[in-house]
Amino acid sequence: MSGAGTPEGRLPEGRLLEGRVALVIGGSRGIGAGVARAFGRHGAAVGVNYLRSADAAKEVVSDIEAGGSRAVAVAGDAADAGDVAEIVRQTADALGDIDVLVCNAVGSTENAIDRVRKGLTLALDNAEDVQARVATQLATTLFPAREVLPGMRRRGGGSIVLIGATASRGRPGRGIAEISVAKAAQDALARSLAVELGPDRVRVNVVAPGMVPTDANAGPHQEPMMGEMAKVTPLGRVAYVDDVADTVVAFASGLTRHVTGAYVGVDGGRSML
Repeated sequence: MSGAGTPEGRLPEGRLLEGRVALVIGGSRGIGAGVARAFGRHGAAVGVNYLRSADAAKEVVSDIEAGGSRAVAVAGDAADAGDVAEIVRQTADALGDIDVLVCNAVGSTENAIDRVRKGLTLALDNAEDVQARVATQLATTLFPAREVLPGMRRRGGGSIVLIGATASRGRPGRGIAEISVAKAAQDALARSLAVELGPDRVRVNVVAPGMVPTDANAGPHQEPMMGEMAKVTPLGRVAYVDDVADTVVAFASGLTRHVTGAYVGVDGGRSML
């Protein structure tokens, strides 16, 4: 169940992003890879950032190029200001000024998942981890946004899409405080950036998935867990990677040209219950 899935009613295979240059931070795996591939299908040239998954990033690039769009894999730590400057420079040198940015990085979640499995679920017992996660999340949003802004201004505007989480506004699961709090901080930052960058015609929006089956949460527990979630989801199933990617395409494109500061949950309505 860890694949992208094939949800019904997908966006048509048009070219909604023809002529756009996009950078997907954290674009080598999971949701980020799905977004990068969807951008390529819709005609964008795509920078695929990765930290450690070089082979996975190269595979995403190959898929995009096979579909007729340009792409480049760019290594670097999105939480490091110097690395981010180089990520943006290399992408722009290869593809042109960036006018679509997707911030998908959050840092490793292995420790958080391990604590839940061990029953160590109280935020107060992991206060330093919560604090560190918030700092990382804000860094992986602020640094890329800062670096792409000059190019967006040269291109007359742009779209910044932050990948959030429905746990930041809905009922958070026990043991994931560091994720829900970090994403809530990112939500607040998105609203501030939407106001500050509006005069530059740069839109800033949040696309917030619920639980999505990816390789990050793969294992024998995945299918039964997703099945239980589907039972309490109004649309009757969990979201797939492609559900999230298509929503990001819409926010990157002219379909949402007068939308900024928005938060859209992609979880089949589960977070509203």
